[in-house]
Amino acid sequence: MPFSLRQNPQMKAVVLEAFGDPDHLVYRAHGKPRVEPGMLLVKVMAASVNPLDCKLRQDGSWAGLAPPLILGSDAAGIVEEAGPGCTRFRSGDEVCYTSAPDKRYMGTYAEYHLVHEDLAVHKPPALSFIEAASLPLAGCTAWQALFDRGHLRLGETILIHAGAGGVGSLAIQMAKAAGTRVLTTCRKTNRDLVANLGADAVIDYRVEDLTRAVQSVVGSEALDLVFDTVGGQVVADSLKLLKPGGRIVSIAASNSVLGTAYRKNIDLHLVYLERSRVLMEQLTALVARGTLHPVIDSVMPLDRVREAHKRLEAGGVRGKIVLRVAEA
Repeated sequence: MPFSLRQNPQMKAVVLEAFGDPDHLVYRAHGKPRVEPGMLLVKVMAASVNPLDCKLRQDGSWAGLAPPLILGSDAAGIVEEAGPGCTRFRSGDEVCYTSAPDKRYMGTYAEYHLVHEDLAVHKPPALSFIEAASLPLAGCTAWQALFDRGHLRLGETILIHAGAGGVGSLAIQMAKAAGTRVLTTCRKTNRDLVANLGADAVIDYRVEDLTRAVQSVVGSEALDLVFDTVGGQVVADSLKLLKPGGRIVSIAASNSVLGTAYRKNIDLHLVYLERSRVLMEQLTALVARGTLHPVIDSVMPLDRVREAHKRLEAGGVRGKIVLRVAEA
């Protein structure tokens, strides 16, 4: 429902009172949403922090947002009430999801959240609420980039940039489960982490030349697919490593790479996540098989969300930062 301080009863939430730095995030009382037809009122147990949240906090006007508003896209929690017309869930069910990216139904940095029933899935029993909250947005982004847009196939070779990050760490596991050879970039301190996730070759982007490092692994075969989660110069540096007719998928590309991609007949896909229960069901199936597990960098209480944003923006986060909203 529309953001309003006149809603009752009250709950605690993190309210973005103005676009800008993390200090504009204020932990305070806010009206608790009321259930609506086709919607679930969820008691949020945990919510993760995503780069998207930071972008929207800095200036979310590009997404049609305006303060005051509650940020947050991922949640895991317990259904408190299922609205009229809901058929898949009932009170007491444990769920996880990534929410619709709009002011009315975003807002998982709160004790309670309203979500469309079609976006939620049952929380995998193998995952805690903390782990389940870290999975939806990053996991769906990785799946969509690798398979829906990148068309990754058995036996191919892929380079995943920033393999220790929230999206990258899940992408490595998915690509490996699909039977591909996986190269990834990361800091030296994260080498063991990404190797344990399944990376066949690890490149320390801070000290190694990307071209030489990749060619030392693949030789003259070149890459079938590059997955860029970083942006900037990364896409341009990766283009020359692709086979003619190769593919590159980016969630952060600038417009400076199009010319080179054109000359090599490269398929360049720019990915902005489309929310889907089907994507979430793919992820939970992988979790159930034991082939996908979230990587948790750290857990903080909801009222320390400013610190969480600052840490994420400083870089070097391994996996996901998760906000503990309530005790399980």
